Amino acid sequence: MRLSDLRQLQKDFISVVVKNSDIKAITDFLFFSYLGARICYASSHPLALFSEEKFKNFETFKNFLLHLKKLEHYSVFAHTPVFVNTENIKVEEKLLLAQIYFKVFWDESKKQALFNLRHLAENLSEEQFAKLIENPPDLTSIEIVYFKNNQNLYQGPLLEFPNHLLEEDRTNFFAVPEVIIIKQLKPYPFNWIGVIVHNFSRIFSHQFVRHTWLNFNQRSHRYTEVDKFIVPKNFNDYHVKTYQEIIKYTMKYYRDFMKDLKKESARFLVPQGVTTTLLATGPEFVWEDFINKRAIPQAQEEIKTLAFLLKEHLL
Repeated sequence: MRLSDLRQLQKDFISVVVKNSDIKAITDFLFFSYLGARICYASSHPLALFSEEKFKNFETFKNFLLHLKKLEHYSVFAHTPVFVNTENIKVEEKLLLAQIYFKVFWDESKKQALFNLRHLAENLSEEQFAKLIENPPDLTSIEIVYFKNNQNLYQGPLLEFPNHLLEEDRTNFFAVPEVIIIKQLKPYPFNWIGVIVHNFSRIFSHQFVRHTWLNFNQRSHRYTEVDKFIVPKNFNDYHVKTYQEIIKYTMKYYRDFMKDLKKESARFLVPQGVTTTLLATGPEFVWEDFINKRAIPQAQEEIKTLAFLLKEHLL
């Protein structure tokens, strides 16, 4: 099948998806798409994104997402699940929907399918899509579990999160890793979960994004400046001292290069231990698959630490 034919089939059948979707659920999970978009360009702490005026003002929030659709930045919409009741969908239509839409999960025992907002954003008109996001997100039923350096410092409502925990030491270029689990407490199928990893290395992220059943957006060093680095736990004093010298040397020239070049070119000098931030979202069974593959002794240090932490708090 040619790509153009596939695209046309998707547009032809998107009405079947919308007709059987739980539109209210889109409102309850829409904030994930905003986070996915802003994490790419933000140097601030990821939880500080909820305090942005662009997020708090719903008209601005909605226009921001509509602008992303217009620019065809569809990946951010994959973070918002769309739950489809399959009871009234014909078998022939189910088979075709399964063939023409990427990353759709089916649970026929419960007559449910899990699509995501990207499928709708790619195939609906701007006017049709705007109707799906016409209500502001409700954060009152969002719970977060927050870890810093593997210590659980908060578990509770997002709206009651103590902001002093977001303060970061700007004097030390070695960062402390943080993990934020985000859950919707309202009962929905598939148990959609978001995880933000903050201050993890690019070495870690190269491995993390290989779990393609999850949806990812990542802080971009094309648009944000390098600022922090990760130190592996098995580095001794000599390794740390040498690492610091290399970082100072490369950062000197990184800043020097930016006088003439864009960040995206200057970053070629930066060690892979540079920190980044990622938002990953997906249903619970996909997170279970990630945990089963990475919560093992031979996994790399950072991704193994994350997997064991999620194993304890998700499964």
